[in-house]
Amino acid sequence: MSDLAVHACRSLCSWHRTPAELDGLPLLACRGCGSQWVRSEPWTPIDHTGRIPDEVRTEIEQR
Repeated sequence: MSDLAVHACRSLCSWHRTPAELDGLPLLACRGCGSQWVRSEPWTPIDHTGRIPDEVRTEIEQR
């Protein structure tokens, strides 16, 4: 598996799907810090509001 970008949280989290894929999975990225996530990761991204974004929920349902 390729490496994901991981950066320190700046409490500006806003997770969105990108046009890219990583190892065949849709790649989501945080607009606040640039960290990346795919559904095979064992953790779940949340926005700065504490809410799981709809795009993340869609990916989690496919785990």
